[in-house]
Amino acid sequence: MTLLRDQILVDPAASDWLKTALRAAMARDPVDAVKDAETLLKALIEKLDALMQSA
Repeated sequence: MTLLRDQILVDPAASDWLKTALRAAMARDPVDAVKDAETLLKALIEKLDALMQSA
């Protein structure tokens, strides 16, 4: 079974930003990396919500 992270890293459609972020996250403590990823997701959702409300 191939792990999702490995699939992302070889996927030509995956952005360079995502691949770089994934590689950096894999080198970190997994608890800290997940906490930061969840915080980033919240910030991006806020941005999207603000854009959708102004449209």
